Amino acid sequence: METTEEVMDFHPPAQPTAVSGITGHDAQLIFDLVSNMRPKSEVLKSYNLTVADLQAKANNPLWANAYRETERVWKSEMNITQRIRLKAAFLLEDSLPTLFNIIRQEGISINAKLEAIEKLTKISTVSNVPKEVGTTEKHNITINIGGGTPPIKVVAETPSGQASLTSG
Repeated sequence: METTEEVMDFHPPAQPTAVSGITGHDAQLIFDLVSNMRPKSEVLKSYNLTVADLQAKANNPLWANAYRETERVWKSEMNITQRIRLKAAFLLEDSLPTLFNIIRQEGISINAKLEAIEKLTKISTVSNVPKEVGTTEKHNITINIGGGTPPIKVVAETPSGQASLTSG
């Protein structure tokens, strides 16, 4: 009988690389290897692959090209912000079981539990954090009506939502 851990660690067996292209499974494997967020041995284990299996994939020119292209994009200077965000999110996700254990563990002070709950609350809103305060975009709109009527000027700053309407 399987234990809970074995079921939770289950990943479908590796599918052979398609001759005409790269499968979604291959693309995910390549990203996991290139991102270097886990040891390669752990990545191989999670995909039920051996080093020999990985070598066989690497010998496929399509797979090898996909790996090199993914690596080029991942390591690109244009990708620094995304790399940092993904790695931070990965580390943040790894910290969740520790915080959960603090909350559930007997004998831990109520203050420690409340602090862990506050951290989890903060983490749950991490994707909803507004962009840097003070960075606004200013829009000026001038509406000329004609006939001697002064133009209407609309000045709007976003994302703060501040807008003013002036005429003259």
